[in-house]
Amino acid sequence: MTPLRTCLVTGFPLDAARRVALELASGGDHVLLLARDKFCSEAKALADEISQTASGSLEVLCGDILALDLGLSGPTVCRLQADVCEIHHLAAIHYHGVQAPRMRQVNVDGLREVLELALGMRQLKRVCVWSTVFVAGNRTGTVFEHQLLKGQTFRNPYEKTKAQAEELARSAMAKLPITVVRVPNLLGDSRTGEAARVDGVYAVASAIVHTPDAVRLPVAGAHVLHVVPVDFAVAAAVRLTRHADAIGGTFHVVDERPLTARAFFDAVADAAGRPRPVVTLQSRLGLVLAKLPTLSGQTRHDHALLSWFENDVRFDNARSRSLLGGLSCPPVVTYIDTLVQWLRDRDD
Repeated sequence: MTPLRTCLVTGFPLDAARRVALELASGGDHVLLLARDKFCSEAKALADEISQTASGSLEVLCGDILALDLGLSGPTVCRLQADVCEIHHLAAIHYHGVQAPRMRQVNVDGLREVLELALGMRQLKRVCVWSTVFVAGNRTGTVFEHQLLKGQTFRNPYEKTKAQAEELARSAMAKLPITVVRVPNLLGDSRTGEAARVDGVYAVASAIVHTPDAVRLPVAGAHVLHVVPVDFAVAAAVRLTRHADAIGGTFHVVDERPLTARAFFDAVADAAGRPRPVVTLQSRLGLVLAKLPTLSGQTRHDHALLSWFENDVRFDNARSRSLLGGLSCPPVVTYIDTLVQWLRDRDD
């Protein structure tokens, strides 16, 4: 069977990159999955898994987004230039414990290398660049999809380098068919609850699930908590990548019916049969979370989480909504029980 498309995916072993590869292969595409040497065996195991179930296929390319031509051989580069129709660029450092120079190297320079290679791809129809709604930094009010630099201050290197990467993507739009997809914090799968990592919002939820007493939150949680399940983010990104009107656009993939942070964590507590969290406004999030034994230090570098709780901002998604054809984020109430059950089963 001839594959529908040949697609290059970066970012493995990130959970979203793994899921994009699965989504594409399940739809019949031939996926070229770029993986660093130390992750190649894991990527090949994924390829074997896909070969048993998907109508498409997955081929592992051992390389590096920071290397010239992504560290690939001459013949492989020639094949990519002849065959690749789509690039899904997810490679990035999200972990806030990484130093700023390294984060810039991966998040900005890595994208530059991918775009340089893309210029020679003769069949290329789209480059989907995954970004984050948090390029808005400390902005408040409503942020629109077309906006990028509006005088905001960036609260950490992740936000700053992702904004710089978006600047790079925008400057390349004159030569390449680029779509930028901004996602918020990613939760686990809405159908299974499964997540690759229990950090950030998931770490707080895990603490609530596993702590008999009421967990203390350091903020009132009156503002929207920007989260979506990873399966929705992947499905929306792929659909936008394949929409002709998305070329040259930036899109917010967000929950149209978001809960406040307080309402979200109350829902977690209710689903888990635990006391609802209490607010201790004098505390700092890092100090509060560090005392929770269930977290095992996983939130040590999640200082950004506090600013996301405190920031009164909403992300308009009118452009993405108009192109997604009815695909929308499931309401939290429809999947919160599943997330809680997965967190409970994970540690049983």
